[in-house]
Formats: sequence, structure tokens, C-alpha cells
Amino acid sequence: MVRKSTWPILCILLFAGWSARAQGPVRFDFNQVNDRTWVGRDFWAVPLENWQIRNGRLESVGPGSNTYVTLLTHSLGSSGTLDFTARMGLMGRSFAGGAAGFRVGIRDETDSDVRSVVYFGSGLDAGVYTEGRLFLGDADTPLPEGFNLDEFALRLTAVPAANGFALTLSAADEGGLSATLRSTTADLSGLMALINNPGSNKVDPPHFWFDDLSLQGSIVESHQEHAFGPILWSMYTLSRGVLKMTAQLPPIGEGDARTVRLEVRGGAGWMTVSEARIDPDAYTGLFRIENWDASKDQPYRIVYDERMKNGGVRPQVYEGVIRRDPVDRPLVICGLTCQFHYGFPYRPLLDNLKRHDPDLLFFSGDQIYEQNGGYPIIRSPAAEATLNYLGKYYMFGWAFGDLMRDRPTVVIPDDHDVFQGNLWGSGGENVPEDVWAKAADSRAGYVQPVGMINVVHRTQGAHLPDPFDPEPIKQGITTYYTDLVYGRTSFAVVSDRMFKSGPEKVSTWEGRKDHLKHPVEPEKLSKPGLEFLGERQMTFLRHWMKDWKGADVKVLLSQTPFGNVATHHGPERMFLLADLDSGGWPKPPRDEAVDLLRRCFAFHVAGDQHIPTQVQYGLGAFRDAGWVFTTPAITVGYERRFMPDSLGIPVVHRPAHGLPNTGAYEDAFGNKTFVYAVGNPEEDTSFPDRYRQAESRASGYGIVRIDAKSRLITSEAYRFLGQQVLFPGWPFTVSQFDNYGRTPTAWLPEIRSAVEDPVVAVTNERTGELEYVVRIKGKTYRPGVFAPGLYTIEVSDPDAGLREVFTRVAAGADKDNTVLEVRLHE
Repeated sequence: MVRKSTWPILCILLFAGWSARAQGPVRFDFNQVNDRTWVGRDFWAVPLENWQIRNGRLESVGPGSNTYVTLLTHSLGSSGTLDFTARMGLMGRSFAGGAAGFRVGIRDETDSDVRSVVYFGSGLDAGVYTEGRLFLGDADTPLPEGFNLDEFALRLTAVPAANGFALTLSAADEGGLSATLRSTTADLSGLMALINNPGSNKVDPPHFWFDDLSLQGSIVESHQEHAFGPILWSMYTLSRGVLKMTAQLPPIGEGDARTVRLEVRGGAGWMTVSEARIDPDAYTGLFRIENWDASKDQPYRIVYDERMKNGGVRPQVYEGVIRRDPVDRPLVICGLTCQFHYGFPYRPLLDNLKRHDPDLLFFSGDQIYEQNGGYPIIRSPAAEATLNYLGKYYMFGWAFGDLMRDRPTVVIPDDHDVFQGNLWGSGGENVPEDVWAKAADSRAGYVQPVGMINVVHRTQGAHLPDPFDPEPIKQGITTYYTDLVYGRTSFAVVSDRMFKSGPEKVSTWEGRKDHLKHPVEPEKLSKPGLEFLGERQMTFLRHWMKDWKGADVKVLLSQTPFGNVATHHGPERMFLLADLDSGGWPKPPRDEAVDLLRRCFAFHVAGDQHIPTQVQYGLGAFRDAGWVFTTPAITVGYERRFMPDSLGIPVVHRPAHGLPNTGAYEDAFGNKTFVYAVGNPEEDTSFPDRYRQAESRASGYGIVRIDAKSRLITSEAYRFLGQQVLFPGWPFTVSQFDNYGRTPTAWLPEIRSAVEDPVVAVTNERTGELEYVVRIKGKTYRPGVFAPGLYTIEVSDPDAGLREVFTRVAAGADKDNTVLEVRLHE
């Protein structure tokens, strides 16, 4: 236990004359902070799980080295004086040597944004080695013999000098032993941090505690706008009059408040409309409000009462706007995927996409990668793995929170979000870590603890509309597939990995089981019983495709496209015939899913592939199904390329724009794919500048514009750095009705409706199958079919609850003058 009564002695030793120079010192102690992992709104810890508040002080814990806590709300300017002090001490003993102290003048060469500096900045280190030395940059000096590292004061001062600053570092223990070291530096501007074991790779390094931080001097600048927490960010969706919102908090403690409330602004000021319990594992508060008025913008705020140990309360507020449902104008969607951390905080990309002012954000997966934050993952136990995940996930919210607070956001997790580079979920099957480690390229199932997986689902998807089927899958893993209606567009949200079978079911070749390097007969890759979306999600999609209430257009949102549009993988550009981790396999259930999308004229938006593409699916023939837009990755880690031209593959049906690597191709699974546009990486992607490297690797974002009135859908693939610079081949516009690519061979009578834009469903009476269902544009429509025979035609106005059914309607080879008069108003 630290004896705080000794602090006045240390003040006399180190701070003589200090008060004469003081100009409102900035002080931080942790006396009133409840025990918890989160340090506080003024600080950010990396890794999150390696720091904690205990007994009124900040402690470094855990096995990791190179850990630090950055001060967010204060930085050092370019000139002036500095006096930086703290009490600190060694916690226990370790056979491994280590160090602790301060880091000052932290800067990042790529980006001066505080978030960038936290994770990529470097500065001047100063402190003590446990071997008994004081260090300041590259200089060091011995501490006095018997110096007590269990509790001492550390002080760094700086004054202007001829070539920058003259620095003095002092350390004094409670018994009066002290040491001083002097040096110079050219520049001190930047952030400040507390560090534990910098530059160390020890397995079991020593750990230090810190307390009573004090900053003073004319060089110190205040930046309260950089504070982060306790409400880190919010995400919401609005669909069919139901608002769902998640408030994301950091890991608070048992003594902290366990509720958070949602307030809206009205004529009488702010009023509480909901209060939510904070989930003890995910640290989220979930609000669900029915009968929401979606016809107007509604300012809101989330309020959290931060409790002090002495009983005091400091209300913390996070504000945003719940936008009205844009039913009267085109809907603008921003598609984002794959956030590899070297591009964090993605500032050029964010600056560009903000200009679009999107109505809805769609994050299609890999909100984290295992490497994010610059420290390794923890696989188990669940509690530790969860904290490790949260620290990496908070980078996502820190980057995109200002966008998400003011517009609906759809987020779905992918494989890296649950710490698996490839995931074939097999309906929630468990795979032991040791088994998975030996067969990660083929073994189906989830390796992470269920508790951690469900936290991933809660933090990323709890704010989505209620799941279609909330029954958990194997092991109790939660589901989230659902639908959302916004801007007269009906979205289906699915997971294309949760139920998917693994390559172990079919792989017989040597080497990686998910990489197909040599031809294999397609039928050997398509054994009976293989799952793609799984029967539960297919049941959902069959329901969704018939539900047109409040919607004119259908769009599927998933992690990955249902195809295999990549020929070369990784920085070494390894050629693959096909990848079983792609959405092109297994083919039979994949074809069933593509056919279902075709039957409701659905456009598909996906991500995951690290390469933007605009593709039309084919089933029986090229281009006989719908279109899919695969958005660029926010920051590409693992590079992929589609370069059939370099392989000498004959060009078939190259689009009129004549761009390379486009046209009709059949992959090794037998999928027929028409590639209209592709955004390959540059030849050289080895740039030292992080943002330029992201640009060269084909990083960026996608925009989809849906005009429900004209039924036109426009996609745009934007580069990471460019001032809204598009990849070649975009923008691309397609009609909703182009998503059913088959050419009719027979025709039914013309439908003439008394109401505008009714929904028309055509069922083949011989097979009992729904041929298609779509909301037509206008009052007349000539249904085409694909064989003569008898059909049932249902015409409906789902918003008014009206329908009219015509049975035994004959289809002929030619269009005739027969008319079906539909009077839904009667």
C-alpha cells in the first residue's frame, strides 16, 4: 500500500522553487476513481487490459511489455517551460529487468491527429531501470545504492535553450536518496504518456504504479475536445417505427454507475425516454423504443452519471441526431469494410466520405484485425479475451464515432472480429484451440470462447433491428440476421460465415486446404449437405423477399460477395484457381442464394475481399442474375488482385469501357461471373507513409445511391487518399429491374393497376415455385416468364393491406392484347 503521507517530503526534494513558476498546474490523481480497467476520459491505455485503477492509483498489470497510458487532453507546444512530475513505484519483484517513466514529445510523422499519435507516435523516454539506473533518452546514470524503487518521485523539467530545450530528469525516493540527469532535445511538441517496460520483450516484466501526476509550464496546452469517454460512441438503426440504439462505454468498475439514459430534446427541454442497464461484459447500454416518429430529425443525448468514491456525481453527456427517414429522396449509403490498423484513424478517407453526408453507414465486417493496436490477441479465458477484443474494437468507434452518432449504422462482424483469419462457422460448432491451430485452413467451427463471441455480437450488432430468429445456434452463440426498412429500401442483413461448411468436407489435396492451386472437378467440391448461408437464414430470406411493406427496392447486406473474384493473393501475388474462404463455395447452396436474390430483384452490397469489384452473377448463363458491389477495404492488409489478362485467359464480353481484367469468366467452382469493374492495387505498395501505402493497396470506401422513385442504383468506389477520386469503371448505374438477368421466353397478360407501384408476385402453378416478386414502377406491367403454362399472379398494396389474386393465367410465347384490370382501391 502506498503511503501518501510521505508525499510532502518528496515535494520539498523535487519541487523547490516550483510554486514561483506555477501558472495553474494540471493535476491528476486517482483518489476518487473507482477500481476499474478504464483509466478515465483524459487518458488512453494501450493495451487496454494491461492497466487498471486500484486503490486510488494507476497500475500496470498483465504480461505485456511496451505498454503505455497517453494523456489525451493536454499536450506540449513548440516553446516554453515544462515541469512534469509523478509519484510511482515498483509492484512486486521480477527476475526480468524493466523500466518505467515518462514519454514526452510524442509525434507521428504521418498524421498529427491525437488518435494517430496514440498508436503510431514516438517520443523521448525518461525514467528508471529496475537495474538501478536513471535514463533520459540515450543517456543514463546510476541511482544511489539502496534507492527504493517501491516508491519514489520522478520529475522532468525543460527550459528553452540555444538549440531547443535543456532537460533535467530527477528521481528521489521517500528516504531522501536522489539522482539527476541532464540532456537536450530539439523539439518537445507532442503528447505525453506514462510508460511501462518500453522497448522490452520480456515474458514476465516488472510492473509499476503511478499517481499524483502534475503538469505545469507555458509549453502545456489544453485540448479537452480530445477526451474519450465514458460514453465512447453510439450506434442506432431506425426501421418500421422502432428505434434501437447502443451506447458503448469502456470497462467500468463495480463502484461505477450501472445504468445509462437516453434523452431527447422537446419543447420543454431534455426529457428521458429510456434507461438501460449496462451489460457487465460488453459495457453497452441498449435502448429500444417503439412508435418512433421517423418524420423529423430528433436531437438526442446519452447521459451517464460518473460516480466518485466520495459520493460525488459528474454527469457525462454524448449528443447526436436521429435522422428522419429519407423516404422522399434518394438514399445514400456508405459501404465500409476491413480496418487494418496501419491506416488508423483513416483521416483522409473520413475527410472525403464526410462530403457525401451519407444517410446510412454499412460496416460489412473486420472492424478489427488481430494485429490492431500493435499488441497480440488473448484467446482465453473469456473475460481476458473479451477485454483484449474491446481494446482493439474501441479503435473502430474512436475513428467513426462522429459519423455514427448522427445516422443509422449497420455493423456485422466477420472472421477477424472473432480472432479467426478464416471462419467456417458450421452453425456454431466448437473447435478446440489446439485442433484449430493445426488445421486453421480447413477446420470448421469457432475457436474463441462463447462469452467473447457473444460480446462481439452485442457490441457490433445489438442495435440492429430484432433478429428474425433469435434462437441461439450451437454453444449458445447468438444470431443477428434481420431486415431493416429505411429510405423506401428493404435491407436483409445476413452472416455468410455463421453456418458455412469447412473445406475439410471436400479437400483432398496437399498444402492449404482452402487454397485451390490445381484443377479439381467442380462436382468433387460440391458434395451433398454442404452449407452456405444455412437453412435458417434461407428461411429468413424467403420470407424477406416477399415482404415489401414500406419498400420499393431490395438490397442484401452481407460480409462477402457470392463469388470468387481474385486470382492473386498476398504480397507475393500467389496465384490461386479458387479460394474456399470466398463466397463462391460451396456452389450448390451459393447458387440457391443467388437465385433467391434474383427472384426479388435484389442488389447486393458486400465487402471483405480487399479489392473493389462490380459484378453480375450468372447461374445457368452469364449475366442471368443480379448485381453485387464489393466495396474497397478501408485499409488493405492482405492484398488481393484480379488479373486474368496476365494469365492469358481469353477475353469474353469485355464491357464497352475496355478496361483490363473485365469481362465474363468462369471460376474453378463453375461460377459464371461478369466483371464490369475491378480496382486492383498498384504495382508498388511498399510506401513508408502509412496513408500512401493504404492508397497503393486499393484501400477506400464505397457509396451506393438508391433512387426509389426511378429505381436506379448507382455504385461508386472511392480511393483512400483522393479527393473523392474514383477507381476506374465507376460510377456504375443499374436499374432495379436489371437484377433479374434472365430473358423471358413467354409472356403473361399486361397488368393495369388502379394504384401506383403495386407489388406483383408470379408463381408457376406447375412447380409451385415463386418465379419472382417485385414492386413495379407505375400502374402497368407486362410479366415475363420462362416457359409457357399456367401461373398465379398476386397484385398487392402491402402498405394498405390490399391484394388481388388471379389464378390459372396462361402465358404465351408472344405478347398479346390481354389485360388484367386490378382494382386494389375497392
